[in-house]
Amino acid sequence: MSMFSRTTRASALLSASAALCLLAACEVVSSDKSKRDTTTVAPTAGAVPSTDSSARGGVPAAPSDSLANTVARDSGVVTLSAEQPVRGGVLFALAEGLAPDIPRCSWKGAPLPCYRAAKGVLAIVPLPADEPAGTFTLTFDRPTGRVTRQITVADHDFGRELVFLDSAHYALVKRSADVARDARALRAVLAGESDTRFWSGSWGAPVKGAHGGGYGAERFYYRAVDSSRAIRLGPELKTRGTFGLDTVVAASRDVPSWRHAGVDLPASRGTSVVAPAAGLVADVGDYILTGHTVIIDHGQGVHSAYFHLDTALVQRGDRVAAGQRIGRVGATGLATGPHLHYGIYVHGKDVDPAAWAAMPAFARDQADAGKSNK
Repeated sequence: MSMFSRTTRASALLSASAALCLLAACEVVSSDKSKRDTTTVAPTAGAVPSTDSSARGGVPAAPSDSLANTVARDSGVVTLSAEQPVRGGVLFALAEGLAPDIPRCSWKGAPLPCYRAAKGVLAIVPLPADEPAGTFTLTFDRPTGRVTRQITVADHDFGRELVFLDSAHYALVKRSADVARDARALRAVLAGESDTRFWSGSWGAPVKGAHGGGYGAERFYYRAVDSSRAIRLGPELKTRGTFGLDTVVAASRDVPSWRHAGVDLPASRGTSVVAPAAGLVADVGDYILTGHTVIIDHGQGVHSAYFHLDTALVQRGDRVAAGQRIGRVGATGLATGPHLHYGIYVHGKDVDPAAWAAMPAFARDQADAGKSNK
């Protein structure tokens, strides 16, 4: 056989091998073991609200380019808590190892404030009761791509309640224009987003030994004289916003109603109220529904609120330490008896204080390490 023939046959064999490789989709294995999708779920300390495992409602939301490129671009390590996110709760997420100068995150396709921490980038996602259950997208941006996680938020039934008011208290809920004015002022305070985190470690209780509930419940307010008649809370009756915050001027024929945005802690008048964590006093005011009110800015979009106080013992701008007295329990505003309404707000949205108190160690113990995406 001639040299020309041997060369031709060798070339033909190489061409055939290449064709077979293409047809068989030969795999080229990379030695880069870092490109893995790694997610861990951190245990939480304490109980969270009970859940209805059948998550319903909501629409999966994702940035337009995230799903198509997830496998190729996502090699991040993300620690998540709670194990089963639920309406009314909080999702804590730590993207380990990320250290951008200005972190950028998103939730449901919209920007979400997030912050540098000692071990990466920390995002705290509020899951308020007035937002639907469903599966949604959380992302962390980085120079080499985007870390993406699909998060399923379970549904929860918060219940509905009738509240009967005497004439003086009922007159308060009918002052729609004044209530709406107050709501705008409170929303502006709670929308504050400072870069500095003032607190660290576990949060305490604002009233010693007090345990309460009622977060997320839809409350409908009637005159006391209506208590003798049968009242049906049909599905057509809807709350018109969050207590103290999301009020709009309603038609006079509407039933005054709000979703309860905190927990009610029973206590006698004059009982001390203390700051559960360090922060700056963002507001001290007197409002139609919330009465004597104190709001503390704990930094990085986290606020705590104290309604119906008898007396406030701090002033706007004061720096407070964990455990410091900030007021006394009262029954001002729309309160049928002495108690403390205690609320937690994350990026301007309310969450169940019980879920907030159950934050994992990776969120509780992170030091403030830099700027946010705000």
